[in-house]
Amino acid sequence: MLIYVNKISPMIYEKILRPLLFLFTDPESIHRWVIKALGIVSRQKPLYNLLHNFLSSTDPRLATRLGSLELKNPVGLAAGFDKYLEAPRAYPMLGFGFAELGSITYSEQAGNPRPRLWRLPKDKGLIIFYGLANAGAKKTAELFSQIKGHPTPYGISLAPTNGLKVEKMVEDYVKSLLELHQYADYITLNVGCPNVASCTTFTQIYFIEELLGAVDKTLKDHHIKKDVFIKIGPDYTRDELSQIIAICLAHHITGVIATNLIKNRDAIKFKSSAVELSHPGGISGLTLQRQSDTIIKQLYQESQGRLKIIGVGGIFTAEDAYRKIRLGASAVQIITGFIYGGPFIVKKINDGLIKLLERDGYKNIAEAVGKDAPVASGEPT
Repeated sequence: MLIYVNKISPMIYEKILRPLLFLFTDPESIHRWVIKALGIVSRQKPLYNLLHNFLSSTDPRLATRLGSLELKNPVGLAAGFDKYLEAPRAYPMLGFGFAELGSITYSEQAGNPRPRLWRLPKDKGLIIFYGLANAGAKKTAELFSQIKGHPTPYGISLAPTNGLKVEKMVEDYVKSLLELHQYADYITLNVGCPNVASCTTFTQIYFIEELLGAVDKTLKDHHIKKDVFIKIGPDYTRDELSQIIAICLAHHITGVIATNLIKNRDAIKFKSSAVELSHPGGISGLTLQRQSDTIIKQLYQESQGRLKIIGVGGIFTAEDAYRKIRLGASAVQIITGFIYGGPFIVKKINDGLIKLLERDGYKNIAEAVGKDAPVASGEPT
């Protein structure tokens, strides 16, 4: 009976619920409604327990380590889904092994005017132009302080407040870090968001070096022990990625989240029409898959496994997640795949990963990390 329910439930979402939701022309309104509904459901203990038991994968072969983080499974929620911490209890309920909230800037921001979210169903993607809308670091700290006893690690993604001069942007990240670090299990420095005016500055190598130097110093000066990741975009050259790897290692960053949204559309062949692609913003989804995979492999090989990688971009199936893991990712994050696949996708991916581990003879998901990205000078550290 349970096997039948596991098979039929995703079909109901994909064949009935998703088409109904996609009929609405304003995806942001649907997104807001879904988050509010998740927040309400996750606060009802009987419903929470029922869904958690049904959607969670408890197989110990999926348990893995990411820096100092202990994950029950390697599938996380990417930043951008819940910017205002409206449903933080929902993500463990849905089976995620970890969840990243935000991005958060030090000052509250309304973001870009609506509309700022468009679907690309032919490319299984989204165009996102939120402009870092969020409640600001101080309000987010208040919201985070109300979360009690979360069973999975939570990360906070940080980004710079819009409109700042370059010399103030690093300071903005640091102020947010000091405000929020005590509430998060890990911190992400988002330098890859393509839909804000300052993106051309904070993606530059010199800025990344200055930022990581300041963060490294802040952690040491304040005796903060916290895993820190940097989230990058997909448009760097191989040489620029090599520089980023060297900077991350020099400043003791735990790892890299690869990658953020597509900004440069010129090299991508889209199935969507010119009209569908006419909106501003970064693109997520299936078209990001290949660039993300390529970058993950380079990050793993050149760092010799010393940088822990979270793979993002074009993950819709267990095979997509497993490919990123075999290329060097210790964990993965989804967001567009969650929107297209619905609440059953996390369990579907995790159950599929178990079958792939059994096929390849691995006893734990960590054994598969980097198997398709051999390191030149021996085993990774």
